[in-house]
Amino acid sequence: MDGIGMGVPFLCWPYFADQFHNQSYICDKWKVGLGLNPDENGFISRHEIKKKIEKLVSDDGIKANAEKLKEMARKSVIEGGSSYKNFQTFVEALKQ
Repeated sequence: MDGIGMGVPFLCWPYFADQFHNQSYICDKWKVGLGLNPDENGFISRHEIKKKIEKLVSDDGIKANAEKLKEMARKSVIEGGSSYKNFQTFVEALKQ
């Protein structure tokens, strides 16, 4: 969430458990990052990493999507935002 909140594009290299699901959201649904693809031996080469980093920093679409998500995250935590309201509801429930 920190990366999204700062508008940072992601380079995804999932290893275990929910990381594969997260990569699918980041790369396919939200389009704010790129995944690394292993070679025929199952390894991620330095050339693959270099290629994806270069694409990540030069792709205006990914940057725009990251900025859009950043703004959505910001709006959710300010007073009146969805996260703000949910937290207020949670605090009120604890008081009872």
